[in-house]
Amino acid sequence: MNRVSIIAAGIASIVAVTWLWHGPLGAGERFAARVEAAARAQLDHDEMNHVQARLERDPLSRRLILSGPADDFQRREIRRRMNLIPGVGEARWDPGALGMEVRP
Repeated sequence: MNRVSIIAAGIASIVAVTWLWHGPLGAGERFAARVEAAARAQLDHDEMNHVQARLERDPLSRRLILSGPADDFQRREIRRRMNLIPGVGEARWDPGALGMEVRP
């Protein structure tokens, strides 16, 4: 086999494994559900029921997107704590949620 066909076969293999991971085998969705459940449990423990956490999808990544009302201190602390969850590569606030704050 020449070099081009070896590279093409490698790329095809990567695409096939990625498709299986995110598609029929469902490991990507199980991973996302597990991380989102851990984030929800942490938010409930911190009594932040109005804040939502979801993993970024399309494509699935390890970036946790936070949304909901919170003041500056809460945003920093929630983000810090979400970054500690196994499987989370980065936690960040949805830019559309940054204007919302908790009002007494």
